[in-house]
This record gives sequence, structure tokens and C-alpha cells, in this order.
Amino acid sequence: MVSAPILYEVNTRVWLRELSEKAGQSVTLTDVPDSEIENWQRLGFTHIWLMGVWKVGAQARATALQHWEKEWSKQIPSSAEDVQGSPYAIQEYAVDARIGDPLALLLFKERLNRAGLRLIIDFVPNHLGLDSTEPIRFPARFVHSNELRPGTFEAEARFGKRYFAHGRDPYFDPWVDTVQFDYRVMETHEAMTAVAQTASAYGDGLRCDMAMLLIPEIFQQTWKEFPSQGAHLTNENFWRKAISAVRQLQPQTEVIAEVYWDREEELQECGFDYTYNKRVYDYLIRGQDSELREFLRTRPAKFLRKSVHFVENHDEPRVASRFGLERHKAAAALVLFLPGMALLHDGQLEGRKQFARIQMSKRAEEQPDAELQAFYEKLLLAIQGSQVRRGTGTLLDTEGPVVVVKWQGRENQADLALVNLGAQEQVVQLKPEALGELRCTENVSVIYRSKAEGPWISDGTVILPPESAFILRI
Repeated sequence: MVSAPILYEVNTRVWLRELSEKAGQSVTLTDVPDSEIENWQRLGFTHIWLMGVWKVGAQARATALQHWEKEWSKQIPSSAEDVQGSPYAIQEYAVDARIGDPLALLLFKERLNRAGLRLIIDFVPNHLGLDSTEPIRFPARFVHSNELRPGTFEAEARFGKRYFAHGRDPYFDPWVDTVQFDYRVMETHEAMTAVAQTASAYGDGLRCDMAMLLIPEIFQQTWKEFPSQGAHLTNENFWRKAISAVRQLQPQTEVIAEVYWDREEELQECGFDYTYNKRVYDYLIRGQDSELREFLRTRPAKFLRKSVHFVENHDEPRVASRFGLERHKAAAALVLFLPGMALLHDGQLEGRKQFARIQMSKRAEEQPDAELQAFYEKLLLAIQGSQVRRGTGTLLDTEGPVVVVKWQGRENQADLALVNLGAQEQVVQLKPEALGELRCTENVSVIYRSKAEGPWISDGTVILPPESAFILRI
């Protein structure tokens, strides 16, 4: 039984477009070949995140078109028809007709479930797209002003002209294709709880976009210059009641938070099953390997079990464009060796280097990196023949850029997953109980190795080659 799931993020629009080009006809969720699901199953994925299933309107698309005309069209050969608008500027929680209809999404979920996979879809609670009619009909649910201010746009609402705020992260410019909900208003809590309940019926879990923005303290600070104009105000944490309400209707729903700023444990306590652990990504990108090892060592075991680890996703540059080959392998192995949920991104396994715009249905043509493809396949298949991600993972004490996780399975079966992130050979001293019967290299049963040689073991001392990863049976 898998205790640490692997989430595979699929760019739904790009994926279906490329399947259509391969098939020579339009492919929607109804027509996805069995071979796609069989391959996900073969590689050991447990959850499939279809990113971009909801309806996006003309105004959100027009915003993306402006960027395409100025910049994106110069980056890859493309046409205006390839621009569809941000999947995070949702007009309404209706299935995008270009990928299928509601029944197609439900039947696709059923196909995944029969293969032992669970479907994750997006819930974007902070804002809606410009095309939504809700600000016009229910202005009190949205942050707005009676006068034009930076970061607002004019609209004729139910009770007169309003200047609605675009959604935003307080550290960045507003998302000008969106309109901001007001979570100081109880009516907003109730309305978006109902949306979350409805969305959860289409999948087995929700990936909740920018979840920390709704924490009352953060929300109040972000929007303090825009006094709320709602009739029934609240300072309650939306997530506590919303997650509970979702599970009243869909008890098995898994809820994943995109979260930053060290608010992860707070959201775990609100009921999230998993929260992004971007600290791991940041340390890897900055090359702070010893700091990363120390950070992991000081985190509670429960925190790590409920964390999502990754080296790329749709918001970040491609890992193959930032790391050399061996560093890439070591970092990816670390993500897959740690307790918690591992997130792998569409294109990562082929070694893609060019960033894919989520507003477009087309990405740059690239030749797969054969060595990286072979690496990921070998590692993912090896994990399935080990206790890694199946037992209980415990980090062992190490030093420098080395991370070692002991995965304890049933009937005293245990494996060690070791990663040396450093560019130099590392000597690690492990306690006798960690190595079990392994006293010398000749006794080592190696389930996986990223390099042809190593590790070398003698009386509890393990020597790891530079930028290497291993799974050892103990």
C-alpha cells in the first residue's frame, strides 16, 4: 500500500491538443486512449492533477492575447487561436467545452479510479475571472471601492457603479484578468463553500490555489485600504468550515494547499491533507544543500508526511533549464525519496527546458532528453519494487549535503534511500541499526543507483559519489 503518493500534474489543454495532433482528430476527455492511463499506472503515479478544466471567458482571453502579441508570439511559433486565457481566471465552475462536458469529466475520473488513480482538480477561492457575472449580481462578495483606485476596474453592478479590485498576491502586481473576493464577508464564505462542494464532486481531491491568501490575518493586511462593504462581516478562517463541509458531502476528498510564507502547518491544522513545501525547492535552487538537510531534520515527521515536494510545476522554470544533468537527477530523487506527496510536472520526465504558458494550448516543440527519460523511468519503476513511498519514512541524522531516509515496511522489511546533493564525494557515518546487516560493499543489495559505481560501505561508513542517489535493501 502506498503511504506517500505521487501527484502528476497534466496541462490539460496542451495534453489534449497533442493527443489530437497525434490522432489526426479532436480528442477530448471522452476519447483519451487507455494507453495514457496505463502508462501513468505503470510509472507508479497515484494522483493525476488535470490543471485547467474550468471555463474561461473572452475578457480573460483578451488579456492573455495582449501578452501573446507583445511577447509570447516571439518565443514560440503560434497563432492567436492557441491563446485560451489563464485557467486561474475562471468565468464559472463549468467544464470547459473544449476538453469535454461534465459527464466526460466524471467518466474520466471513473476510468482513473478503476486503474487505482485519483483525480485532482483546481479550486481557485481567492478570485474569479473578469468574465464572471457574480460581481455584477453580488457586489458585496467582492472587494470594491466607490472610486477609481489603482488595481481596480469599473463595472455597473446591481446597485450602481462600482470599482472592483483585481485579485492579487500582496507581493506582486494585481492579476488583471481577475476580480477579488472579499473574505471578510460571511456571504462570500457561504457561496465559495458551496462552490468547493460542487467542484469536489468532479474529482477525488481539490488543489486549492494560493490558499494562504484567505488566512484572516493575511487577508486583512492585504486589503486594509479597501474597507469591506458587506452587511455580515466575519474574521473566521474560511478553510476550517469549508473543508469540513466538503467532506460532509464527499468524505474521501483530499485537499491540497498551494501555500507559501511558512503558513503550511497552520493550513495543515485547518484540515488540509497536503501543503506545498516550497522551502525544499528554494534551497535546491539556491544550492543551499546543507541548509536544506538541516531544515528537513528539524521539521516534525507529521509536517513532512503532509508536505508536497517538487522541483518544478507550472509556475516555476523547468528544472532541466536550471540544473545540470547529475544535479537534476539528485534533486528529483530527493523529492521522490522524502516522506509526503511528490509532485511531478508535465514535461519534466522528458527533460523539457522551455517554460509552457498556462494561458496557451500550445508549447514549444522540443526533443525529449533520452538520458533523463531513462533516469525517471528506472527510478520510478525501482521505487515500486522497494519500501520507498510504501512504508514509514524517517529521516536519519546526517551532515553536509546528504539526506538519508529509512523506509520501514511490513514484516521488518526496510530500505535506505540516500542522496548526495553535493558536487563532491561525501562520507556518511550511519548508526549500526540504520544499516542493518550491511557491513561492507559486498553485502549491499542495491535496488536503485543513479551512477554506475557506489556506494561504498565499511563498518557503518558510507561513501557516496557526487550528485548521486541510491536505494539499498537492509
